[in-house]
Amino acid sequence: MFDLQIPITDLTVKQMKADLAKVLLNVKSSHRVEAMARGLGFRTYASMLAISQIPRELRKADGISFKNYLENRGFNVGPPAFYQVVARAAIRSVLDAVPVLTSAGIGIGPPRRNTEGKWETARQRNSRFAEWQGELLDSEQQFLLALAFVSRIKKIKTIGSGRGSYGLKHVAEKYVCTFPTGEQLGPQYVSNGALIAAAVHCGFHFKKYVDHLGYDELNVSFNMSKKSTDELDLTVRPNGAFAQDMKRQQEMRRLRQMGFSTP
Repeated sequence: MFDLQIPITDLTVKQMKADLAKVLLNVKSSHRVEAMARGLGFRTYASMLAISQIPRELRKADGISFKNYLENRGFNVGPPAFYQVVARAAIRSVLDAVPVLTSAGIGIGPPRRNTEGKWETARQRNSRFAEWQGELLDSEQQFLLALAFVSRIKKIKTIGSGRGSYGLKHVAEKYVCTFPTGEQLGPQYVSNGALIAAAVHCGFHFKKYVDHLGYDELNVSFNMSKKSTDELDLTVRPNGAFAQDMKRQQEMRRLRQMGFSTP
């Protein structure tokens, strides 16, 4: 389960209002915005608009309040629809802070050859960047699953050389998780970019790297406790590669203590 909070700004309110209009076509505009306000802890949409003028006012998404408001007016809308709209706003906020982020991670990697066998042009590369960033913006459920996952990891002061985002995203994909209202959320595919976006939203810092050609590498490292990520991996993937490796190391230590030689 995740705890989703977003800053209430004039821009995020407008974006969420527009996104709700796309997914709730059969709901009156006035009901949509009032339900959105209830789902973010406001008594009315007007009070939400007033608060949106105060920078960095954080509010927690509450799918039940959103659902109940619409249900009392004859509309059956599940809480996941609201959480996904808020998640989209959260991803946008991360992109404002990390504008090079895409579904693949940081940037899009080095140039590729196109279908004609030639190196992609600057225009083709920009098009690929826009496409991959659009994929990240559309990955609301991946983001929410990754958010639930990384929120269980302990922050440390320094960014270590432990697990990178790509390795963590594979663990997150196996995480059994639900929406706060009980609907199934994970396991499911999680992109590298969605994992990074969730970590940034959760308050983690990251370090990026550059390849031998001078391009940003897709993968990043975080200020995450190695002990915390290792323990979470063992919990999420009790029969995974890391768990199997730990068992082998434990067996080797046991044999050495018994006097047997080990490779």
